Amino acid sequence: AIAPSTGEVLAFASSPGYDPSMFLGRSKSSEVRALLEDPAKPLFDRAIQSQLAPGSTFKPIVALAALETGAIDANTAFHCAGGATFYGHFYKCHTKGGHGTVSLHRAIAQSCDVYFYNVGKIIGVDTIAKYASMVGYGHKTGIDMPGEKEGNVPSTAWKIRTQREKWYEGEVISVAIGQGATTITPLQLAYAYSGLVNNGVWMKPHIVMDNRPPVVDHSSVIHPENLAMVLDGLCAVVNEGGTGASVHMNDIVLCGKTGTAQRASNDFLKTKTGDSSFFDDAWFVGFSSRENPEIVVAALFENGREGPLAAPMV
Repeated sequence: AIAPSTGEVLAFASSPGYDPSMFLGRSKSSEVRALLEDPAKPLFDRAIQSQLAPGSTFKPIVALAALETGAIDANTAFHCAGGATFYGHFYKCHTKGGHGTVSLHRAIAQSCDVYFYNVGKIIGVDTIAKYASMVGYGHKTGIDMPGEKEGNVPSTAWKIRTQREKWYEGEVISVAIGQGATTITPLQLAYAYSGLVNNGVWMKPHIVMDNRPPVVDHSSVIHPENLAMVLDGLCAVVNEGGTGASVHMNDIVLCGKTGTAQRASNDFLKTKTGDSSFFDDAWFVGFSSRENPEIVVAALFENGREGPLAAPMV
């Protein structure tokens, strides 16, 4: 949980945890060994070290990229019949029956995959990568804690550098919905949205309190009308019957985005039926309020299957 106007970390947690006192004095080697060998990895700080696909929490970044480059506007619409074919391959939408014809606002609220497949195809992976980097993905936030990981933002240059292969246009379809080679940490998710709700100003996140003024990490010029469209869509997720409707509250205006992210390809998952370690990850990032956001909270529910199940944590 982050205060977007200052970068102050208000809450920070990783579960399962452990009792740090076992490392003090004459600790029992058997207890330490059990901790180190625990398959749940309690010593792994998930908040800053988990590097996982962001799923649909990535879609608003793709929307902003398309709006800022003029590739779409509020009325640009695509028809979702439950899936669509791109480059000879059929890609499903998460809603089997489809969403019908949708434009930006409803596409964000209902998290329509087909809409964002089309947007991703139009703008391409390098435009997506540019704006993903702008919000803080693909590099460390610089928080005052050791061990932070940077995640990954795929691009044509990245693929040539890391795999010695050219980028294939069909690969952007998965990237557009936060899958493929895209990975982020929970801290990066909160940080990214903090800058968006803070009108394009990203404050450096910090744990330690001192007398120094907040530090601006970086800022970007974003057209206010485009940012407003994305943020309004995020409010619709919770308050207009969208994918986060289960956490709508009458006394607090909560806006945000659900995300359900696969850990492996569908073909691979067919060989791992029933293995809970390959269940989808569930994400939710929320902010409150809409006009003057005071807090941004990101939650990752590993193997939680569906994004809406991470929303109650926020």
